[in-house]
Amino acid sequence: MLADDGTPGIERPRSFDSIMSFAARVYAQAPLWMQNLLVSAYGIRLRRLRYGRTGGQTLTWLRDSQWLGEVELRRYQLATLSNLVAQAAGMSFYRRRGLERIEFQSVDQLLELPLLTKSEVQSAGRELIAERFRNNRLCEIHTGGTTGKPLTIYCDRETLQRNYAFFSRIKETAGIQEGARIATFAGRVVVPPRAVAPYWRHNRAANTLLFSSYHIGQDTLPAYVDALAEFRPALIDSYPSSLEPIARYLLEKGITSVRPVAVITSSETLFPTVRALLQRAFDCPVFDHYGGAEMVALIAQCEEGTYHVAPEFGFVEIVTDRRPAAAGECGEIIATGFINPVMPLIRYATGDYGVYGSGECRCGRAGQTIERIEGRMDDVIVTPEGNLVGRLDPIFKSISGLQETRIVQDAADHLRVEMVVSATFSDAMERELASQLRSRLGLTMRIDMLRVPRIERTAAGKLRTTVNLVYRRSPTGMEPIAM
Repeated sequence: MLADDGTPGIERPRSFDSIMSFAARVYAQAPLWMQNLLVSAYGIRLRRLRYGRTGGQTLTWLRDSQWLGEVELRRYQLATLSNLVAQAAGMSFYRRRGLERIEFQSVDQLLELPLLTKSEVQSAGRELIAERFRNNRLCEIHTGGTTGKPLTIYCDRETLQRNYAFFSRIKETAGIQEGARIATFAGRVVVPPRAVAPYWRHNRAANTLLFSSYHIGQDTLPAYVDALAEFRPALIDSYPSSLEPIARYLLEKGITSVRPVAVITSSETLFPTVRALLQRAFDCPVFDHYGGAEMVALIAQCEEGTYHVAPEFGFVEIVTDRRPAAAGECGEIIATGFINPVMPLIRYATGDYGVYGSGECRCGRAGQTIERIEGRMDDVIVTPEGNLVGRLDPIFKSISGLQETRIVQDAADHLRVEMVVSATFSDAMERELASQLRSRLGLTMRIDMLRVPRIERTAAGKLRTTVNLVYRRSPTGMEPIAM
């Protein structure tokens, strides 16, 4: 789902980056009690943005709509597509692409429209804001995404509330009630790099313990486990890469004191072996879901473990060689979003891959299913102290001068950051990136920032945004690669 990066107001002051840098320094130097207070105050702000009347009405509808039949769902999607395209046809960006009003009688009509790439969204910027929202107070959401291309997505408060209503439905499916204790492992730097335990901060406004994803290592695992056992979360919401070493530690030590109702994972590919590991370690079901800051698609697991496309959120295609993928054939996820009228994205190429499912599930929900999602295939960085750090892309999200990035660990204590930059990228931006990396990786990791003309792709044409040439995953965790 969305990261905590939305900032109200699309007109940022020129000094915005320096203000945020100053705020980060103040937070890092504040005593523990004040950091917890600041985190809770920020939590209140986010709650006001994300939850409210629109969100409540949406959630009430979603509780019923998930049980609609195939015919009713398709009727809803066709009507929504007709309205969406009618709105977009009035925008200069889409007019140049030849888009005209369409009264959809079949979703096959959508296949006649051109794909929308990340590069096109990146270049269009505010031109993709619908006219009737141009003068409104909007939110910015920054995303690095699987391809490493920083994007700015514009939305309003009502859109944010609709988006989080869908996440509330995912939590309800997992058996999590409103107000339950939640432990999260995500991309924000809530604990300064040189800090010692505690490696978490308490957002009392959301009844959430925010764990650092950047201090997890063999020496710190006991502290993490003790905190989880004491907090007794009903839900653990985490990147798979952050929770995997904790789960291994629980099993190795025979610890059974951490027993949430459910684990929800996102933002990375959840491999079957890691899913099984988490289920054994925490003795609870694991619910994976796929989404993104672009708010074009939501795919989430039900109680049976089936990946369901949320038909109210957007229309999802899986395409290979510009044609619909066949059953069992892997293709790119192409999505048309329904919930953000501020910035309509039609046939948006996500850069992630998936395989169609059979469309049937014992849970009784109708609509499209996905057999598997092949999204992020990034490696994990291992610091000289042995900490495992995944999901470093949040540091690139708000830097408009970046076009593509890749982080490569080529020695136990060395990283190189490859950057394809535009003319607006400055030395100050580079220094800020290095500082953000340092705040996550500590002071002993050497970091070189390299501006390059292009970043090589894999044989399949995909960009791996984090590559580890020193360590690799194994059934028991990370192990050195024989050189």
